[in-house]
Amino acid sequence: MDENRNGYFQIDIKDGATFINLYGSKGSGSPVDMKELEDYLNLHRISYEKVPLFNAVSANKDQNVRLNREKTYEINETMSLKPSSDGMKLTARFYPPTAKGTLMDLNEIKGDMKAGYYKVEPDEDVINGFFKDRRYCTDYVIAVGEPVVEGKDGYVEYCFDTNPLAKPKLNEDGSVDFHALSLVHACAKGQVLAKLHKEVEGQAGKDVFGERIKPKDIKRAVFKHGKDMVISEDGTQLISAVDGHVNLIEGTVFVSSVLELTNVDVSTGDVNFEGNVLVTGNVTTGYKLKATGDIEIRGVVEAADVEAGGSISVAKGINGMTKGNVRAKGNIVTKYINSAVVSSGGNIQSELILNSEVSAADKIHVEGRKGFITGGHVRSGNEISAKTIGSEMGVDTVIEVGIDPELKARFAKLQKENDELKKNISRMEPVLQAVGQRLQKGEKLPPDQIKKMQDAAVILKQEKEQLAANNAELGKLSLEFDTESAAQIIVTGQAHTGTRLVISEASLVLKTDYHYCRFRKENGDVKMMAM
Repeated sequence: MDENRNGYFQIDIKDGATFINLYGSKGSGSPVDMKELEDYLNLHRISYEKVPLFNAVSANKDQNVRLNREKTYEINETMSLKPSSDGMKLTARFYPPTAKGTLMDLNEIKGDMKAGYYKVEPDEDVINGFFKDRRYCTDYVIAVGEPVVEGKDGYVEYCFDTNPLAKPKLNEDGSVDFHALSLVHACAKGQVLAKLHKEVEGQAGKDVFGERIKPKDIKRAVFKHGKDMVISEDGTQLISAVDGHVNLIEGTVFVSSVLELTNVDVSTGDVNFEGNVLVTGNVTTGYKLKATGDIEIRGVVEAADVEAGGSISVAKGINGMTKGNVRAKGNIVTKYINSAVVSSGGNIQSELILNSEVSAADKIHVEGRKGFITGGHVRSGNEISAKTIGSEMGVDTVIEVGIDPELKARFAKLQKENDELKKNISRMEPVLQAVGQRLQKGEKLPPDQIKKMQDAAVILKQEKEQLAANNAELGKLSLEFDTESAAQIIVTGQAHTGTRLVISEASLVLKTDYHYCRFRKENGDVKMMAM
């Protein structure tokens, strides 16, 4: 006998009376349910005394109990059917026949289902399982409906950070870097910005009554976007058509090749952008702004670091406070330059330059109502023109033309590098020579010392090769520096006494004031010439 089995009951007709056999549950099976028994007896119109029957059922053991002194009719095996609350399952409970009653077969079960308006085929495996081991007063799920297959909503997956809030970077030491806010989301031409996951239609189902059950409505998704983007041929990818930056505003993707910022400050952190940048306000002290394209700043640049792959314009000037650094591969146009380091791969134009390190590959023009260069070191490859250079107060001012400032900086860097290389070589060579002599004499050295010497020999060889390469490059640069140049310094107002003029490698410190003139290199000397 199975360990687990529900209790059940069976009508027993004998001795001219009606009895009932009660079978107690086994293991974790459920005992006979009094209400279920009463419903069964009432259905078959069998009278009984409730209290004695209730007491017998409560005992949950095998016993034979007389219900009445009347002989009832023979009862066949029966079943009750009950659908689940959602109509997707049909559960049957079977009840045994009397001794002379008949057992149900598959056709009878189908007939009862049809009579109950159930329009679903029974699970014959379940029913055959019952036929092999009839367990009464036990639930059998004999049929199920066709389940609904719910569809899936379409959605857009964005391939960039859509969080509009700038988040500071958390450093490894636990400190917070408010310069690295990651506010700008750069994108490249051809970059996939978003992917469209299309909706999946659902499939209707049927309950056990044959009623159609509709799947939930699904949502369709579409790309919402501005200009400078294209959609792939299959309609599933949104692609940037330009280099720029991307953001999501109220569900719409926008791409711009110009990044527009109010200020570069604590609200943005440092900015590094692939494209052009427009700052309608200021670049404040301590922050960095870098762009591969042009930079336009309508306010001022404070003690900040600004670098452009193209040109830079600063409407209200550069006030570097000795820490500002502005660099452009193209031209630089600014109202003024004060206490800053400014370099250009093209031309620089300003109304005044004060106490600054300024260099341009081509020309520097200081024009306007003031038009002066006072203090600092101003250099260009071909021409510097200003209304006034130097000052009456004798502030150290150097005006230099004739050599590309970048080449001159490279020359100085190579010379400094060579000094270090020569020191290293002169220090390492005697040590390696001494070790070599010891080895030739047959002296044995520890393996770790030999390994150090081998590594040092490799480094020495590399440094000698680097020194030779540097010397070759210095030679080429020297040839350029020695050539006569058409470079000139133009003064449309006054050149003050004490100003130092450098053209190529020739220099001149002015011993007197000069007016409305130009300076060029002639026969190795700096000469003043009339306009």
